[in-house]
Amino acid sequence: YNILKNHGKEIETPRDVFLAIGEMAFSGASGKKSVFTNEDLVKYSTQPSQFLSSFLKDFSERSDTSQSIVYTFPHLTIQDFAAALAQFLTPNPQNIGKLLSDAHSKEGGRFELFLRFVAGLSSPQSAQPLEEFLGPFLHQTTC
Repeated sequence: YNILKNHGKEIETPRDVFLAIGEMAFSGASGKKSVFTNEDLVKYSTQPSQFLSSFLKDFSERSDTSQSIVYTFPHLTIQDFAAALAQFLTPNPQNIGKLLSDAHSKEGGRFELFLRFVAGLSSPQSAQPLEEFLGPFLHQTTC
């Protein structure tokens, strides 16, 4: 909420930016991926920016023949939150029940925080401050 309040006016469509990084975060969490490349940013229709730097940290990665920049969420909880938030912002909602069931059945507890964020965001009281900046959530329930 604070990042949106203090930096949200720097971007024209914060909803689209959050949807893009959230989809990338979910794809990464599903594939046990926490390091993303410029190609990943392009695939999810986003680009490095001052606003995005609040959620992704960039690192220079060197190999023997080249140097590239890679991106990572500062902590896996940020990645899980972005992944959960994308489920509420998507204009073409998937079957959220199936998604939750699939995430719950994953071994190793990798999706435990994701599921907690989904449960929290499904509450209108929790979602209301974010909706001020991102517009209405499409999948609200009463918890």
